[in-house]
Amino acid sequence: MSELSVLFADDYENVKQNLSGFSKLEFTYRTCEKDGNVVLEELMKKPVDVIVIDFFMKGIDALGVLERFETLNPLKTPAVIVLSGIDNTTIKNEVIKKGATFYLNKPVRPSVIISKIMEIKKIREANRLPSNALTYYIDSEAIITKVIQELCIPAHLKGYKYLRVAIKSSIENTKLVNAMTTVLYPLVAENYEVSSESVERSIRTAIQLAWDRGNPEAFSKYFGYNSQVRKKRPTNAEFIARISDEIRIKYNVS
Repeated sequence: MSELSVLFADDYENVKQNLSGFSKLEFTYRTCEKDGNVVLEELMKKPVDVIVIDFFMKGIDALGVLERFETLNPLKTPAVIVLSGIDNTTIKNEVIKKGATFYLNKPVRPSVIISKIMEIKKIREANRLPSNALTYYIDSEAIITKVIQELCIPAHLKGYKYLRVAIKSSIENTKLVNAMTTVLYPLVAENYEVSSESVERSIRTAIQLAWDRGNPEAFSKYFGYNSQVRKKRPTNAEFIARISDEIRIKYNVS
């Protein structure tokens, strides 16, 4: 697939500064005024694959832009990433219902926006994959969360959210499970602005609690242990590698 084209409804210098720290971008981009009418005009002039817009804009807000897309050919409608300073589930659900791919709460680090753009690329590429692979790319977070919950990882622990990111990253890049300390933990840490050591420790604690208090049958299912003779919990690397493999194989993720 060729490079994605992205339209940022933001000041060019601001976007340029935010992206300047990344050595290679797998997309081209241009900018326009933070105005819904201008966004629509720009798309009429030259369509793009992805637009990154604020929820509140001059002229027409994000919902208004999404409503205009309802009349377009779905094959020509760009994916939409909406940025908002409002952490409101009702608004988020409405934006997603209207067709946005992602709704991100500000402040948002440039690295997160870039990662979401690349997720959109994977989803588009997955249209050429078997339907179960497409299912994974569209609903990966829910699929991973279901497995973690089945193993009774306590949702209130930091390790719960760290595991979701670690497993997702390992599913989509198999080399990461062999570089836990040097690559995977730092990658997760960057997402949450914590240290790699904190990520490692929190994941270990979450697995230990699930092992001690969780569902023996679920561990037997995924790790092949007899629940009556289990003596040693999986290590972080064993846990992440096994769950990643299970999901990758089930959904034909390559």
